[in-house]
Amino acid sequence: MIQGALGIIDKMRIEVYSTQDFSNAEPIKTIFVQVNPDKYTIDQKVEFHDGQAVGSSSQNLRFNRIGSEEVSFEFLFDSSGIIPPAKIIEGKADNLPLAESLIDVLKPAIANPFEQAATIDEELEEFKKLLSGYNGSQHETRYLRLLWGSYLLECRLTQISIAYILFRKDGRPIRAKATCKFKGTQSYGEMQADQNQQSPDVTHEKVFKQEDKFTLMAEQIYKNKQHYTDAARANGLLSFRNIETGKKLLFPPLK
Repeated sequence: MIQGALGIIDKMRIEVYSTQDFSNAEPIKTIFVQVNPDKYTIDQKVEFHDGQAVGSSSQNLRFNRIGSEEVSFEFLFDSSGIIPPAKIIEGKADNLPLAESLIDVLKPAIANPFEQAATIDEELEEFKKLLSGYNGSQHETRYLRLLWGSYLLECRLTQISIAYILFRKDGRPIRAKATCKFKGTQSYGEMQADQNQQSPDVTHEKVFKQEDKFTLMAEQIYKNKQHYTDAARANGLLSFRNIETGKKLLFPPLK
């Protein structure tokens, strides 16, 4: 209510994680952008295998996979003093602290004309390091979560391109635009849950329950009564009549 009355804008934020466990881990840092982007572009590809019979005039497209969502944002960096700087906060933060937001709103719109503006070198370097810096303990670059309004994407940075557009008299940059491309990422478990693959040509993982029957589980997956022995062999079962409750069973694809 107070923020709305004062015209405080909800800034887009980027949460930085060291692992892909977005649900159970806290972000290392939260970046609040300096200025909200004026647009963003989302791309998603559906990939097919091309198949064309000899002598035919058309192709038979066979589904391969749905590619991860890709999004492009353009971020402004400006150290001229005309607009408040970006904020980087330790850990998780859903909104900027009210005190800092008030300082931004009440800050004069025009910088001191006699004061030389700071450069954006350090600010840009920290931004790049957080988004694409190498994590030596995980042997990975960082995992990211983009949040703006109703938009949310768990992703990784795939490309960053920086255009410098304003300079001090000594040639040091004070304004730049960073175009960043991100690609959505999911853990294997999340992919399996989302896709809900039921066909017998993929591996299924099931947890054995007290009321389950191994032969019936195999029949439901393979649509055939004859393949339960192959599934038992794949799980190293000497007997499928005495399986411990809670045991994870793998049902490999049919060959």
